[in-house]
Amino acid sequence: MGLAASQGRLLLLTARKSDLEYRAQEISQRRLTLATELESVSTAYARKTANRQMKLTRLVKQGEANQTQTVNLTYRNLINSGMNDDGTGISDYRIKNARGQIVVSDVSELPTTPEQAGYGSGSGVTVTQDGNRVIVSGIYNGEDVYEVYVVDSRLSDSSETENYFQEGLRNGRFIIEQFSALDSTGNEIGSSTTGYAIGQWQSVSWSGMTEIQDNYYTEDDATAQAEYQTASARVQAQDKKLETDQQQIETQHKAVETEYESVQKVIQNNIETSFKMFS
Repeated sequence: MGLAASQGRLLLLTARKSDLEYRAQEISQRRLTLATELESVSTAYARKTANRQMKLTRLVKQGEANQTQTVNLTYRNLINSGMNDDGTGISDYRIKNARGQIVVSDVSELPTTPEQAGYGSGSGVTVTQDGNRVIVSGIYNGEDVYEVYVVDSRLSDSSETENYFQEGLRNGRFIIEQFSALDSTGNEIGSSTTGYAIGQWQSVSWSGMTEIQDNYYTEDDATAQAEYQTASARVQAQDKKLETDQQQIETQHKAVETEYESVQKVIQNNIETSFKMFS
């Protein structure tokens, strides 16, 4: 092989090497993407099989009798428990956020009168609208009152699992307060002479409430497992094909490198021979 032919062959082999190296990098990147996808699939599977669901056991009036009913714990179900059958009255529960504000799910739940806030009309308590907030302030039974109501529409979430309210209780975003009707000696009473309960709101731990049970939610486990197996098999099949392609490219690259080194030696020998002829 002449010097010019060898040089031309070397250029072709250089281009071939670059092409194979580029394809190898491309395959490596695609395999990395598949690994990330498989990790996401595994994470989703683990989350779905480890999810929990809070249930609320409440009393429901059936005619003259009371019966227990277990429902998904949502903001609305908790607030409605303890209220009248027609949804009227003051709930035994309310929700505060980490800033100490009373949280409701809709503007319609914001109190506009002292009565709606749980105080009598002659109690010395006023209700003031302040943009999207309501401020209840004044003096009630000789004690200062200052309460701020805000709206969080996400509390209307009623999904069967991982609803916003349940997540908020678990991570401390929301705090349950329960009304405790007490007289001056600490004995429970029904209401004051004006028809409004006397007492105070007390923070309670949801984990210590017998009405709330927090258990693993298993109804979606079979579906989650089927989805994981399907996605995992698809990703692994694609990765196996890419691995085979990568091995073929590596084999071709080694062959090209071997020929490249051989052509380099031919060129080097031609150069050395030419110098000897003219020396």
